[in-house]
Amino acid sequence: MNIGKSALILAIILVATVAGYLLYSDYFSSSTLENKQLISDNAVFVLESDQADQSWNKLVNHPLWEKIKTIPSFEKIATNLSTLDSLTGFQGQISRLLNGNNLTISYHPTGAESFDLLYILQLDKSSLENLLSSIKSNISGETKLVARTYSETEITEVTQGPDSRLMSFTYLNGLLVLSESSFLVEEAIRKSQVPAEELIPADLTASGEKGFATLWLRGKSLASFLKGVSKERESQQIRALENLDASVAYELFLDANQIRFEGNLDYSEAPSFTPSLAANISEIQKAISARTVSLTQFNLQGIAEIQQLENRGFVPKSTIQAEVQQNLIDQGFLDGFGGEFYLQELEARADGSSNLILVARLLNDNEPLEILKNYLQKESETYSDFYGNDEVFYVPTEELPAYLFSGKFVGFPQTFVIRRANIILFANSQEAVKMLLDDLNRGYTWDSNAIQDYLRAALSPSAGFSQTYRIKEIWNKWTTLTNTSWSSYFQKYRPVFSAFPYLTLRVNQIGEESKSSILITFDETAPEIEIAENQVNLQSDQILRFNQRLIWGPKEIINFQDNSKDLILQDQDHTLYLINSAGDIVYRYPLSGPIISDAFQVDYFKNGKLQLLLATKDKIYGIDRLGNPLTGYPFDLKESITHLQLVDYDNTRDYRYFVATESANLLLLDKTGNKLEGWNPNPISENSLQSPRHYRVPGVGDYMGTLTSSGKLHLFNRRGEKQSGSPFDLSASFQSELFFGKSTTTNRFVLTGVSTDGQVMEVNFNGEVVNRNQLEKDDRDSEFKLIPDQNQNQFIILSKTFNQLKVFNSKQEVLFNIRVSEERLVYQYFDFGSDRQIFAVTDPLQNFTYLYDLSGNLLTNLPLDSSGPIQISFDQRANQYAIHTIMGDQMITYFLSA
Repeated sequence: MNIGKSALILAIILVATVAGYLLYSDYFSSSTLENKQLISDNAVFVLESDQADQSWNKLVNHPLWEKIKTIPSFEKIATNLSTLDSLTGFQGQISRLLNGNNLTISYHPTGAESFDLLYILQLDKSSLENLLSSIKSNISGETKLVARTYSETEITEVTQGPDSRLMSFTYLNGLLVLSESSFLVEEAIRKSQVPAEELIPADLTASGEKGFATLWLRGKSLASFLKGVSKERESQQIRALENLDASVAYELFLDANQIRFEGNLDYSEAPSFTPSLAANISEIQKAISARTVSLTQFNLQGIAEIQQLENRGFVPKSTIQAEVQQNLIDQGFLDGFGGEFYLQELEARADGSSNLILVARLLNDNEPLEILKNYLQKESETYSDFYGNDEVFYVPTEELPAYLFSGKFVGFPQTFVIRRANIILFANSQEAVKMLLDDLNRGYTWDSNAIQDYLRAALSPSAGFSQTYRIKEIWNKWTTLTNTSWSSYFQKYRPVFSAFPYLTLRVNQIGEESKSSILITFDETAPEIEIAENQVNLQSDQILRFNQRLIWGPKEIINFQDNSKDLILQDQDHTLYLINSAGDIVYRYPLSGPIISDAFQVDYFKNGKLQLLLATKDKIYGIDRLGNPLTGYPFDLKESITHLQLVDYDNTRDYRYFVATESANLLLLDKTGNKLEGWNPNPISENSLQSPRHYRVPGVGDYMGTLTSSGKLHLFNRRGEKQSGSPFDLSASFQSELFFGKSTTTNRFVLTGVSTDGQVMEVNFNGEVVNRNQLEKDDRDSEFKLIPDQNQNQFIILSKTFNQLKVFNSKQEVLFNIRVSEERLVYQYFDFGSDRQIFAVTDPLQNFTYLYDLSGNLLTNLPLDSSGPIQISFDQRANQYAIHTIMGDQMITYFLSA
């Protein structure tokens, strides 16, 4: 079952996306809707009112109208009503016809990607004759009424010119049936002649207070709408809706600041939606990231009720099902859970992939996790890693949550499991793990002031089920899921729909009845909607001057005392500076030469206080926050250092320093500077192109490795013993490092690299090139590089041909082309989730940095002053970037709105 997907449909329908699209393309559609015996079973929705005139007047006089009147559909509906009124002589005849007569509107597919509306109005014969008489007496010009016969029933068509049919209508036993689609009118005639089972159960009513109108929805019919608007016509969500034998009848209300639907749910297979009495929403909110764009809540009495809600759209593989059943379920894994599950969808990755986190409350201390550990230990010795202080367990089984919980919670190609107190977290990607844990550690959650009170209220302890969408935040994701026929509309009218902060669908139990509600909020005091500017506007800047020219930095590190951000820089006299968040110099420290490494932080004494680690060509430095060297530091290796990498295998803070030297040696040191056996030194015969790395491949093991510019991949175990066959010849030269992550074609971890001549390679840890693809070259002199983001989560690929720069995403799709200088440039890529990606190009000769989004648009009107790599951070609460640059003797800070 996927009740939550229904909310997506409702968000689009109820805020007029359906009508909007059809009229946006200047085509006012229609779809079948008829009194209940005549409604076709493919109707996406059925809307009914016996006071349609009053309902329309309520709408145009409600604050909601100011939000939606810019949508072409509503503007044109108003125009059409006015035109129809004029055709009847402005005598109020249309209003009288709608008053007290039952009007139904249904919405149906008329093609693979098109839908139309069908109107059916109860109307006696004399009223119809008066209407036609009024219209005939007022039409003029090329507008004509033309009659034809279909299945022995007369259809009248309103035409304008020889080839333009505006509307078709017929009269069937007291019902006026009309549509812009003649096919739907003909379908209504067929239905009237061959009665069929009713689409809507006869006993399903929207009981209670009478609303603005009544809306009927069915799971199976909504699936047809999803098929029509989606790129992927056969998805898990669509299959779930196709197998969802459920209907709901809503009464529609227009409140002061929200659209509200209240009604009854008919779903025979569902358990009781009585909420758990043990629900602790405030505790759960602490485990939900403020970057969550949608949240699904299951809050039932126990795990048995959770398991009754089955997603029949999920098709399990028998081998995986048997393995999960035998090793986890039969061992009592589910016994440790109650009835509380919360699926949060975080901001999507740059490539559009979803970041999902399933949060569940545990009843039995440690029991499910111990069962999981026992299972993983049978499969591999390396089944966990650490992120910060949290142990993260890797489960390679595809769709593990779906196999555990009756097909629910799909979208997990692999699963990462974390335990915090009595909360267990299931993540579908490493990026999701990092994003969530970072937010939990800094308190950026749903219980903080980062989330508005009204949004926190969307998560209710009285609901057995709920689905909440933050419309503005998830709109881009929805747009990417639509097909080309619909995506242009979604893109153009995003600002309109962003006026509605969120949508919530709820289901709860009252006695023997399942009740459902939908809330769509809006701020009636908000200013009028305007199309957003393409460029990010510069807000302000700060300048800090030094006595000497700056040559390195700025680099951001954490102040362990208050969790604020410090910056470190180096001047031409090789003095290191630590600058606090207030812009004050905390200390100056003389170094032996230019810094040649990244800046790392270590907890040397294992007491939560962080020290700085970095290297010059001849020394490795450890410095505390007061500017004092650690005991025994700096180390002098008696070799010229080219690269330094920090390694902490199991988050024990027993650090290793992985070093590459100009003598083509690899060294591994402990934190006191001792060279470890097997690495004293480990020669590789050619200088390392990149910092040597430790790779932990979940479910496989640990590897130490590096790449040379000639394409030799060296892989070792932790003891310095070569992987069989190492070094592996990749048969190409390289100018950029390898990226460690998931393959674009499989679910396995690989090393991805781009050769100088544009070959994209994926290499497994047996040294085998499992995928190789040649990118298009614009010239024989085109050169290619791989540029990872600041957190090594994603990458882009660059192709430079003279002064032309082409940028590819990780799927090797062209993002954009720009003109650049032919001089030596510095490229950086920053990814802050959702649609917040920045590509930076720095020209050290001109001292300029240009910032682009991933569509190739400049983000600032003028370039930033900068002579080298820049530092960018993003403040979620302020929704702005802090950009730090150096030029001459100045460090400059820019603040830009996101």
